Amino acid sequence: MSTSAFFIPSLNLMGAGCLRQAIDAMRGHGFRRALIVTDQGLVKAGLAGKVADMLAAADIEPTVFDGVHPNPSCANVNAGLALLKEKRCDVVVSLGGGSPHDCAKGIALVAVNGGRIQDYEGVDRSAKPQLPLVAINTTAGTASEMTRFCIITDESRRIKMAIVDKHTTPILSVNDPETMAGMPAALTAATG
Repeated sequence: MSTSAFFIPSLNLMGAGCLRQAIDAMRGHGFRRALIVTDQGLVKAGLAGKVADMLAAADIEPTVFDGVHPNPSCANVNAGLALLKEKRCDVVVSLGGGSPHDCAKGIALVAVNGGRIQDYEGVDRSAKPQLPLVAINTTAGTASEMTRFCIITDESRRIKMAIVDKHTTPILSVNDPETMAGMPAALTAATG
């Protein structure tokens, strides 16, 4: 008989207002500088600014990277990684649905393990756990905030790489319905 393993964040917060608890948990971990990985839509909606303000109020300096596109690419990961290194961030916060979560996983994985995101295509290719990742969900569709899967588009080969790695599991997932309020109706319907 074979053994199965199940990887899930060690803490999963669910319920209205739990984002505030997540920020408190991050402060408890002693994080000082956070890279918020998101997309321009969530910046325009004001949610990225709200999360940045909450982090700043908890004495965690936020930096927003809003360069995630649908089906995030190696270029998105590289741009986020460069900003993370420039700002010397010690935690990554993904804000959004599957695309920001996957991009953030790629950034956090390469930040610790080095090389290029392409080096981690396949199953359990990394040697060390990624930089701590907190995944704040704004959709109800992908479950990327709770899994060890990361899909990144390799533009040069024109393929979607599957990265399945125990080291890409967030340390904390946040499913606060208040972050989902105000999202476009079509998005809510498509991901619900």
